Amino acid sequence: MTASSRNTAFYQRFLRKVEAANPVGDIYVVTDNLSSHNSLSTRTWLEDHPRIRHVFIPVGACWLNLQEGWWRIFR
Repeated sequence: MTASSRNTAFYQRFLRKVEAANPVGDIYVVTDNLSSHNSLSTRTWLEDHPRIRHVFIPVGACWLNLQEGWWRIFR
């Protein structure tokens, strides 16, 4: 999924699509510490969707985020 912006509204839309595509079981989302991933609005939304669990990559460990390598290539 692509988005025109990396903000809370688009992130929550992404989470809704992931949840709809996976109707049963827990969903673990591995994410970095972008503010939209940890905003008050997102945390409140996640309280109403307990199947979705965030796992944050530790600050300073960007090498764990495989997306970073791809961004380096595309740039």
